[in-house]
Amino acid sequence: MRTSRLPLIWMWMVYGFMYLPVAVIAIFAFNDSELVAFPLQGFTMRWFGQVLGDGRLTGGLGLTFLVSIPVALLSTLLGAMAALALTRYRMPFRGLLLVLVLLPFLIPKVILGVAQLILLSELGIERSLLTIIFGQTIVILPFTTLVIASVLMRIDRRLEEAATDLGASAFSAFRRVTLPLMKNGLLAASFIAFVLSSSEYVLTSLLSGRSQPLSILVASDFRFNMSPALDALALMIVAANLALIVIGELARLRSKS
Repeated sequence: MRTSRLPLIWMWMVYGFMYLPVAVIAIFAFNDSELVAFPLQGFTMRWFGQVLGDGRLTGGLGLTFLVSIPVALLSTLLGAMAALALTRYRMPFRGLLLVLVLLPFLIPKVILGVAQLILLSELGIERSLLTIIFGQTIVILPFTTLVIASVLMRIDRRLEEAATDLGASAFSAFRRVTLPLMKNGLLAASFIAFVLSSSEYVLTSLLSGRSQPLSILVASDFRFNMSPALDALALMIVAANLALIVIGELARLRSKS
């Protein structure tokens, strides 16, 4: 009996380690005190109003969307192309392509960011939102490729062969058979890319220049000022990410019905 309980206890310890900091942030986001410390002083919503009224933070949030949405679209498109090449076509040096796609996942972000920064300096390209977009796309591409490839590997190839046997061209078979079946993978990959992009700090801090998305502003403020408004902002970001997950799951369930 004791042995059977050990995995359950271990599971709850892992969940506690992962989500207890989020719970603490949620508590202080509603605490009516400027000090992030116990004991609690009461319930308030004023920190959320302070965040929404801060033009600096809302401007950083707008820049985050200007980066995360193109990164999600670009990394999903490139990830789909790479996944199709790796799972659907016999091509020379396919192992090399797989290594090149997954290499940014294996290189530390600091090293990758410094390398990109040196390359931009040598090419005479100024840091801007575009450099952030391309830099983050390289880092997030392995995640989207793996997600979409896992979906493609579960698709029955006989469905595509049946479409071609019935006279469909290769493009028509892809558009009418493969693409609808991989839709959930594309949706999941785009959500994952958006969340990873919006929370990326290392590459963004190195490639941002004067444009500072929300991740840089929040990290800078947490370093110098532990304000409950930042707890409220962090809680809002977590809630937004959870909403994205729920929307994606509802879309997946709706597509099955």
